[in-house]
Amino acid sequence: MISIMSAQLVLVALVSLQCGLNASAIDSTKLDNSLSSAPSVPKRRVLKNFAHISQAPPDTVHHTTGSQLELECLIIGKPAPIVEWLKNGEPIEEYEEATNEVILTDPESFAKIVSKLVVVAPTDGDRYTCAASAGLKRDSATTTVYTDGDEEDLLSLEKLLFKPIKPTITLHYSAVFQNIGTDLLLPCRVFSYAKTQVYWQYGDNNLVYETFGRIRVLPSGDLYISGLKWSDMGNYTCVAKNIYGKDTGSTFIYPVKPSK
Repeated sequence: MISIMSAQLVLVALVSLQCGLNASAIDSTKLDNSLSSAPSVPKRRVLKNFAHISQAPPDTVHHTTGSQLELECLIIGKPAPIVEWLKNGEPIEEYEEATNEVILTDPESFAKIVSKLVVVAPTDGDRYTCAASAGLKRDSATTTVYTDGDEEDLLSLEKLLFKPIKPTITLHYSAVFQNIGTDLLLPCRVFSYAKTQVYWQYGDNNLVYETFGRIRVLPSGDLYISGLKWSDMGNYTCVAKNIYGKDTGSTFIYPVKPSK
């Protein structure tokens, strides 16, 4: 979960980078004054597309039979990256089914994403890959899982399925910067063995009630905001809850004035 302060730190870092680049351009203008009397306007630097895994799951994991395994991958990128999980080089069907709806992304958006993979029954030596893409830019990280027993044992799997386990939010943005006036979709994808309720809160635990208005919760659990406004800035929290507990994932939205 990201706090508003940590999201603001990300913004400060981006603004500082932009200011540094502009200052460099201004200094170059001063040096060229002796060569030309015509004023030179510094060019605004544009953040290029990129995808980067800022925190990868460990290279190796030793897993205990009968317990739930979760792999977490943190990604940043522009535009907001698409995340895919692979098992031994092949797309994981269960993950694909849970995330196969198109997530709207503005080409100028910048986002930090938290993606988790819940592994129900790994076998010794399985390799799981977190793959991120933003346009033509890609990054990936692979984890090898070693088990202390045979996870394919039906009794072990049955015990796991009937354990009282709370839901897990497998995909959400922790921060997103997007142009004012565009449509924004905040993903909230959930893994759960039991029936789960998904809802959103804004700010200090204020429920998002709208279902057909400008801000509404979709059947997938995602939050849709039409025509992003400056007043939409703030912290939005997705809550997934079943009879065994709950999980939360927070997103800080920073609306950005479009560049001309």
